[in-house]
Amino acid sequence: MKKRMAAILAGAFMSFTASAPIAQAGFLENLLFAPTYDPTKVPETYGTKYDCRAFQASGKAGWKGIVSGRINDFEHVIVRSRAGCFQTQQECQTFITYMQGYFDFTTYAGCDPYPRR
Repeated sequence: MKKRMAAILAGAFMSFTASAPIAQAGFLENLLFAPTYDPTKVPETYGTKYDCRAFQASGKAGWKGIVSGRINDFEHVIVRSRAGCFQTQQECQTFITYMQGYFDFTTYAGCDPYPRR
């Protein structure tokens, strides 16, 4: 009886693995080689066209968005803040909304005219 059950399970396993190697290949590749999620990595605007230093150097007027908050990583609390400068208030609000998704608790989020007059 045990040999028969073992043969049935072995046959089922072999038929499953033979019928799905393509689907499993993608899954295994992603599992082994895809980057892992790190909640402490919050995107930065430094060095991009939204960097406030570059924005100020170009002499443009626009909006500065600042977001700060906390990320709970098990027993650690990580505090982060990010700022970006944008040509329109709508772009700034989009940045605020996007960045809030990275924080577990947002302590400040706002858009102000930039540079201040």
